Amino acid sequence: MITEEIKREVQSIISTLRSSNLDFGSNMICGGFVPPFTNQGDLKLIIVGQDPTVKNEASRKKITCTLDLDKDRSMLRQYVERICKGLSIELSNVYATNLFKYFYEIPPSNTPDVLKKHLKPNLELLKEELEELPLDCPIITLGQPVLHLLLSEKVKLRDYWGYSTGIEDKFAYISAGNNIFKRKVFPFCHQASLRKAFYNKTFDKYLSYVKMEMGR
Repeated sequence: MITEEIKREVQSIISTLRSSNLDFGSNMICGGFVPPFTNQGDLKLIIVGQDPTVKNEASRKKITCTLDLDKDRSMLRQYVERICKGLSIELSNVYATNLFKYFYEIPPSNTPDVLKKHLKPNLELLKEELEELPLDCPIITLGQPVLHLLLSEKVKLRDYWGYSTGIEDKFAYISAGNNIFKRKVFPFCHQASLRKAFYNKTFDKYLSYVKMEMGR
């Protein structure tokens, strides 16, 4: 899907949610549209985030691309570039998009009930968006909340990183047959989670595992 087509679909979703009883007061939709980051080279990786809403409302005007990947010095770009380096690919080989491509009044991780109510049309759009990309291109998700929305609230990101097994390097991913995108999905933590000892210690090991599974 081209960016303008995605934008029209997002505007339609916002309009529908606002006119229904699904847009309720715990966290209102503020609108806007943050386009995907489209690759300039051969596509080798898809990254899916949750939404672009940041706490500082004034800062939202500066967000013009998913994950701030159009800004050389942004923290998110540095994080994504670290992932790309570990996978031996370039940022130009990445397509990045959000499940929710518009802003909420406050970061919706604080109001997960709203995201659940608004999930269906946004998930359908994401599915249609990714269907036009090569099927052999895997997905990386960012953060626990988006993993809950895509799979189940019972799913724990850390378990894919070997946390619950007690066996070091016992890693896993979501197979193509177990998700609606029909692709390998590798759950990654948010950049901020690297402050936690487990993720900080395990990050590079899991990245090497993903590289191996991608056949790179």
